[in-house]
Amino acid sequence: MNKIYDAIIVGAGPSGATAALRLAQRGVRDVLFLDRDRYPRDKTCGSGLSPMAIALADELGFGRELRERSYPIEQLWLGTPGGRRILLRSNVETVVMLRRDYDFMLVERAKAAGAEFRDGTRVRELIVRDGRTAGVRLESGDELFAKYVFVAGGAHDKWTNDPRPKRSISTLMGWWEGFDVEPHTMEMIFDKNLSPLYGWLFPESNTRVNIGICIDGQDDDGNKAQRSVREVFDQFLKDHYGSRLAKAQQVGRLKGHPIVYTTWISDTTAPGRITIGEAARITHHVTGEGIYQAMQTGVYAADAVASILRDGVREERAFATYEWKLRARFVPGFVLGHGLRALMKTTVLDKLADAYQNDTVRALVTRTVGSAMVGRRISEVDGPSSSAARSMGSGPVPSPTA
Repeated sequence: MNKIYDAIIVGAGPSGATAALRLAQRGVRDVLFLDRDRYPRDKTCGSGLSPMAIALADELGFGRELRERSYPIEQLWLGTPGGRRILLRSNVETVVMLRRDYDFMLVERAKAAGAEFRDGTRVRELIVRDGRTAGVRLESGDELFAKYVFVAGGAHDKWTNDPRPKRSISTLMGWWEGFDVEPHTMEMIFDKNLSPLYGWLFPESNTRVNIGICIDGQDDDGNKAQRSVREVFDQFLKDHYGSRLAKAQQVGRLKGHPIVYTTWISDTTAPGRITIGEAARITHHVTGEGIYQAMQTGVYAADAVASILRDGVREERAFATYEWKLRARFVPGFVLGHGLRALMKTTVLDKLADAYQNDTVRALVTRTVGSAMVGRRISEVDGPSSSAARSMGSGPVPSPTA
């Protein structure tokens, strides 16, 4: 007789590996998580981890390891559509850690907690019996059965049961070594050519950076955008990093991927099945952040399934609670994100940059813009860093040939 797992998780990215770890921590022992890739594996991503992701890592028990292995970010240069820039320093932590290392760390943590992992394993289809998901059928033809199946395959997942058309953000990025890095400083530039989204520079060390852009993948009517992402990216590099890139060496080739998002979260469950992470379209549609969202959905989903298996909660109630938690945690921020998108199409950010030398305005910008981007309340750092913000915080972005 085939073994019946308590849970099978299809996908071992941040959502799937976090769900496996949380299930094991909750005492659910027959947990199997799968991924088609061999680990550790590379993943196209800016690799920035927000304050919420770090806080969740603390909750899950690996925050210290994360801090030790990542590159800390201490300040942010925010570029405005009009070519000005603002230096933001705050009381929150942000780090950069390559997804190859971060995802593998999560996998190893889940394995150490008791979950079983199989990489290099492709799932052909879900097994559905009498309307209930009962397991997975592998490309090898083998069948694996479980009481619950977690769908965690990311933007391209084909087993989500959300019938709505997908909306997406297009990204393109590259890596450079020998770059003139301002240590522990990231940059977000709301270039008017990317409106209402932005381009970024994330340092991965004191000499290596990744630079990328994100633009809307559809127009307001939902039709596929006609702009060439590569052409937009080339212009962005020329406008903002021309002279600094001339002294650096590109590492590998440019890479891109879609970011799928929604505003109203729905259709995340079906009998025997629960969808998490970007497969459930839970990413921030302004910043493009998805790692924290993926991890948090993994926690919420694992808690829902553990409550069924360990505490005897009815599936319908546990699944309804899961979707309610998702909406309560993420939808308000997604709604506010639409306001931030609209703001980036105006001159408001430029006017704030002009007024940034004023202490009250600077504190207001740090709280409102910073909090909107990181998803939690932040405040300005006191002490020497604040004086640095006062002396460096506003002005035009230097010419790339300066």
